[in-house]
Amino acid sequence: MSALDWVVIAIYAAFIVALGLFAGRGQKSAEGHLRAERSLPAWAVIFSILATEISAATYIGVPEKGFVGDWTYLQTTLGYLVGKLLLATFFVGLYWRLNLTSVYGFLGRRIGPRTQHAAAWGFLGGRLIASGVRLYIAALALQVAAGVSLEFSMASMAVLSTAYTFLGGLKAVVWTDVAQGSIFVIGAATALVFGLAAIDVPLADLAREAFDAGKFRALTLEDGGQIWWVTQKPWPVAALFGATLVLASHGTDQENVQHLLNTKSAKSSTWSIALSALFAFPVVAVFLAVGTMLWLYHRHVPFSGYSTDATNQIFPNFIVHAMPAGLRGLVFAGLFAAAISSLGATLNATATIWISDIAPPKPGETSSLGRVRRLTCVFGALLLGVGAFFAWRQRGDSKELIDLALSAMTILYGGILGTFLVALLFTRRGSDASTVAGLACGVAVGAIGFFQKLIFGWESAKLDWAYTIPLAAAVTMAVAACGRRAPCAQEPP
Repeated sequence: MSALDWVVIAIYAAFIVALGLFAGRGQKSAEGHLRAERSLPAWAVIFSILATEISAATYIGVPEKGFVGDWTYLQTTLGYLVGKLLLATFFVGLYWRLNLTSVYGFLGRRIGPRTQHAAAWGFLGGRLIASGVRLYIAALALQVAAGVSLEFSMASMAVLSTAYTFLGGLKAVVWTDVAQGSIFVIGAATALVFGLAAIDVPLADLAREAFDAGKFRALTLEDGGQIWWVTQKPWPVAALFGATLVLASHGTDQENVQHLLNTKSAKSSTWSIALSALFAFPVVAVFLAVGTMLWLYHRHVPFSGYSTDATNQIFPNFIVHAMPAGLRGLVFAGLFAAAISSLGATLNATATIWISDIAPPKPGETSSLGRVRRLTCVFGALLLGVGAFFAWRQRGDSKELIDLALSAMTILYGGILGTFLVALLFTRRGSDASTVAGLACGVAVGAIGFFQKLIFGWESAKLDWAYTIPLAAAVTMAVAACGRRAPCAQEPP
């Protein structure tokens, strides 16, 4: 990378820290720091939700899907729409009206403290592992793209995300997400326009070529010769997976729900989650279009600067070897933004969970702003430690460990979703003890689904993740229903 590219990235990093400092001005309480004084506008929350959803793996992985295959990844986005509409209808408004600091407080009010603590500990462990390995994967991409060491890449992203979250809390997370969401979409769009302009073929001819090759196919019922319960290729299965995943990730995961708990009104909260589903379509389409452009580019532009065999690095390699200085720095800033946008949300969410669910202050006392900021630094160091651990383990080629870390929250999601459905739908069934047992059984189902090849000695999976999450949720609800719920003094009318 040239000096100009580094200047662009440095300006971006300085702007993010300054924005965090600006957002945190005047903050005097832990409540205001963690909850942004419930003053977040709906349009900013929409940006923040989208930015949190798009990690560095998405920034690289979705173009890879467009390069290798077609646009059928949009089928999953259709499921996201269904799931978010269900959340807007049944979950989000209720959460907001209860004035919850943590989404797991809903479980404490409806079921009991043991269920609240179990879900909070599950979130904390799974989120730290999943986000730590996301940090590692983002650092790998920056190492390849920018030519810097893996250690420097991880440390720079961890320090930057910790700095702006430390300074401004949730308000800084949301407003920096607005900036970062704009940057990574602009970066992807810049790469798309540059790549198409570099191909000396009329745009209409390129579109016809891609269409004839099936690169624009967005919906399919083809199963690749597999039965439907072992593949996500048919659109009903992909939509089912997207819907159940978003119900769990945006309805029970504090990293995502914290945005919705702290808008100006319940109406703003419901509109934010619903509209974020609609905006996801054009955002995903841009990244898929980048992949299609890369397919066309390598068919028409003679280039030998890198191999196309490593498809998971096709976009970073294109940025490094094909784009000019300045523009290259802008697109790398987009990659950097995608990498750290979700980390700040993780830090604020874990600090919130700790002081609200796991180690709350004594009755009559409140947590100080200093305590919250110290926790932010602690969790930032833990994220860096997890990322460093996986970097060390990967040197021994521990691919299964990486897969486990990436799926850590997915293993938990079915059980946690089932627990929330018990709290939402059941009024008399589901005691504190039976719901904790149900959560444990649901997590066990998720783990069996993930490790099925290892456990049963199968060469290929017999049940796709699209079914594992709802199955785990159903098991959780069935076990929880075995107990009768005692009246809860905190239960809302």
